Amino acid sequence: MCIICVELAKRAMTPAEGRRALGEMKVKLDAAHVAEVEKKLSDAEKAGATKP
Repeated sequence: MCIICVELAKRAMTPAEGRRALGEMKVKLDAAHVAEVEKKLSDAEKAGATKP
């Protein structure tokens, strides 16, 4: 798992912060994981995830 996945799971990162971080990390991640992270971010946005 990458840091974005870990922080999203802990709800320590908002989806907006995750998208910003993904933009910076995309070149270092493989395409399959980028798709997985984008799905997690989309799901978090739909759920209305925010930091506690």
